[in-house]
Amino acid sequence: MSKLSFKVSLETIVVSSALNILLPARLGEFSKAIYLKKFYNYSYNRTISVIFIERFFDIVMLFLLMCASAYLYVSSDILKNFIIMLTIGIIAIIVLFNSKTTLIFLKKIPFQYARIYTQKIYKNINKLLKNPYPTLFYTAVLWFFYLLSNTLFFMHSVNFHLTFQESLELFIFFTIALSIPITPAGIGTFEGAIVLFLTHHGVDKADALVSATIYHIMIFAIDFIMLYAFLIIKDIKFKDLLKK
Repeated sequence: MSKLSFKVSLETIVVSSALNILLPARLGEFSKAIYLKKFYNYSYNRTISVIFIERFFDIVMLFLLMCASAYLYVSSDILKNFIIMLTIGIIAIIVLFNSKTTLIFLKKIPFQYARIYTQKIYKNINKLLKNPYPTLFYTAVLWFFYLLSNTLFFMHSVNFHLTFQESLELFIFFTIALSIPITPAGIGTFEGAIVLFLTHHGVDKADALVSATIYHIMIFAIDFIMLYAFLIIKDIKFKDLLKK
């Protein structure tokens, strides 16, 4: 299985991020499978494996940020409980995809198509987990820029006098909120999480809502600008992007 290059990974992130703004329940993630199949002839079982690994490493990065926050600052019981839950989840996933018992179970699935397909996905994920460092590095770079933009906006662009600790906790808080796939782009959920956090730290509710809305619009704008530039570079139309 050839490696998924950084260029191709970046393309799929640009496409899925923009489509997640338009589609509910983070359905834009599935556009990666269609895109990679259409433009790079990757099999669906491989692309599903890649999506799974990306989400897994997002969980790992969230876990590391929560550990850093707990180590550097006085953490809350909620944060400690989340760290415990994430630790258990990460260990369970690693064990699951490195266990021969899992493969034996998949071989016993009664439906032939499902049996073959799930085994292929399992083997792809297993291979990706054996050399996790490139994917972990790319994920860490992306998360660094996410955290940097959050810190610059809430610590310097708005006059809320947040400390770095509070900015980091805010980032963790709304990242968890955005993982709940309810509305397109987390509209409402994103703003609600930020307003809840900021008002808890003494910020006026109206000011908190305005800042959350502006920050969300900035994220939308960046995603669509990147998508527009991507479409021009690739010389393709948006309506043809996800046609099978």
